[in-house]
Amino acid sequence: MTRGKFTLKIKEHILTPDGKRAYNEQHFTEAASRYDVATRAMSFGRDAAWKRSMVAELPGLPEPSCIDLACGTGDIAFLLAEKYPKGKVVGIDLTEPMLDLARKRNTNGHVNFLCGDMTATGLPDADADVITGSYAVRNAPDLRQAFQEIYRLLKPNGVVALLDFSKPANHYLQRLQCTVLRFWCGFWGLMLHGNAEIHSYIAASLEHFPDRDQLRALIDETGLCICHSQRFYLGILELLVLRKPAHGTGTAPATLDVIEEQGLAERTSSG
Repeated sequence: MTRGKFTLKIKEHILTPDGKRAYNEQHFTEAASRYDVATRAMSFGRDAAWKRSMVAELPGLPEPSCIDLACGTGDIAFLLAEKYPKGKVVGIDLTEPMLDLARKRNTNGHVNFLCGDMTATGLPDADADVITGSYAVRNAPDLRQAFQEIYRLLKPNGVVALLDFSKPANHYLQRLQCTVLRFWCGFWGLMLHGNAEIHSYIAASLEHFPDRDQLRALIDETGLCICHSQRFYLGILELLVLRKPAHGTGTAPATLDVIEEQGLAERTSSG
């Protein structure tokens, strides 16, 4: 692999949707070939367990329509295919090199991969029972548009599960977290690509991401309800499971018996 060909700096592109989209497309094109190695290394081998935990929180449905946003090389799409053998799974990613790897790994007839932007997928309204995203919405060109698109795609009572880095409200902890991530992730960018920017971008993207309280406010504004949250890695990551209310309920949460029926009783735990 040729090293040093990626020269963009996220701080020069992150402030506008078009700039962030262009950065992410080139960045993940460069990162694709060693992305799976990087996620395992940066997570001390825990990445796969977190993703299994995310899919385990999804409701048991007979033939759901599922969408995995920013699907990368297909990890979550394949877990969805295993959980829902009679369902339909569509993985969407911005970069063809990631999708090429996902398609090569795919042995499931009910899984397909499409190139697209998570803020404007072009998929039908209210067609998805389940939407997932691991390390996805933080990379959205426009976060508000990403949640609006998720809301549009979900059927009433549809569920979305998101796993991503989580930003504390305390400014001192924010600085500490970003410093650790910039060093640790940059180290693996340097080791795997000869360029610290390839993975130290995580810290920069988190600096411009809402903290936990702000993110919950945005979710509530979108009309989605939080059913479950769980933190990993000393709180550096968080799993959120959300639900789109049934028609006519506005943004109010579902009754507890409905949520429990779907295996999504609201709870918060640390892990």
